[in-house]
Amino acid sequence: MPKPRIAFFIDQWNPGSGSENQLQGLLSYMAPDYIDAHLYTLRVPLTPEHRKLFPCPVDCLGIGSLKSPGAITKFPGIVARLRRGRFDAAMIYFVDSNLYLVPACRLAGIPAVVIQRRDMGYWYEPKLLRTVNFVNRWATHFLVNAQAVRQQVIQHENFPADRIHVIPNGMWDLEHRRRILDADQGAPPPGFPESGPVVGITASLRTVKRIDRFLEMAVQVTKILPEARFVIAGRDRLKGSLQEKSQELGLADRVYFLGQVDDVPALLGHLKIGVLTSDSEGLSNSLVEYGLAGIPAVAFAVGGNPEVILEGKTGFLVPPGDTQLLSDRVIQILRDGDLHRRLSLAAREHCKTTYSPERIRDLTLDFFASLITSRGEG
Repeated sequence: MPKPRIAFFIDQWNPGSGSENQLQGLLSYMAPDYIDAHLYTLRVPLTPEHRKLFPCPVDCLGIGSLKSPGAITKFPGIVARLRRGRFDAAMIYFVDSNLYLVPACRLAGIPAVVIQRRDMGYWYEPKLLRTVNFVNRWATHFLVNAQAVRQQVIQHENFPADRIHVIPNGMWDLEHRRRILDADQGAPPPGFPESGPVVGITASLRTVKRIDRFLEMAVQVTKILPEARFVIAGRDRLKGSLQEKSQELGLADRVYFLGQVDDVPALLGHLKIGVLTSDSEGLSNSLVEYGLAGIPAVAFAVGGNPEVILEGKTGFLVPPGDTQLLSDRVIQILRDGDLHRRLSLAAREHCKTTYSPERIRDLTLDFFASLITSRGEG
């Protein structure tokens, strides 16, 4: 059977973000050995340095605002360009690409047009959702990364349930994965605390991640365990306001803002507990990395978090927004060495098996094969 020819579309390339990391990992792992891939950005061309990350052609469609005259005048040319590509399937990430490229791909004659959803629809608002649902009629399938996301698509995007497929995130970077599994600590990142059990969160510092609740948790934990320290690692859009809140809460000497950390395995090797305080998650890469590193996790029971954390076996889930119970669970794990060891071993085994690149590769190839088979049968 020939390799499937797949076009991948994304609004623009934001290095270090979850969906971008997953897309880069998938393409690096699967192209050109398993698939014939072509990556398109909707808006901004990749830099020459970022192009080197991909083992496939990378092009930019040059569309700015979807409301601009250029978006309309360029549309026929893009349809013709995609038709010449003779793709078996299109994989479309993010909302603007969804709105613009689902119709373009169908008009180009691409037989399988797949919308990717990797979040719980925190961006849903009535007018936009009506437009998205209208465009979604042109798509043939959805591919989501968690059962919770699938339920959101069924409920809010009115797409047939039998055409919504679930494939979880993979840990594609084999060296990154090996270092996490081997507890290859190395030196901690700059700014890491020198003492105390360290509780950490790895997340982009966006409002939806609710780092303020991580700080509220830290206040409660330090009342019982004043030796505990806390680190926040991630792109620092809200760093200034969060640092101010940290100072207001009396945590200035206990909370460490590390910014973007490039050597994540080294960071994880020095954490005692991993926390996630998001209001909304699809399937969290951070939780998977905590698990691979053997770090017990405590998180709010939102989105796909219950699919990564097995309650009481690999970590703990608490009701959304309940920072008191979040704190209690962190304290419980820090105080009970046997519990920590049990959770650590189970978390590592669960994430090593469930999110292995080999398993996700096979699931993805089976999905691509099903698209081509169903086209042939049709």
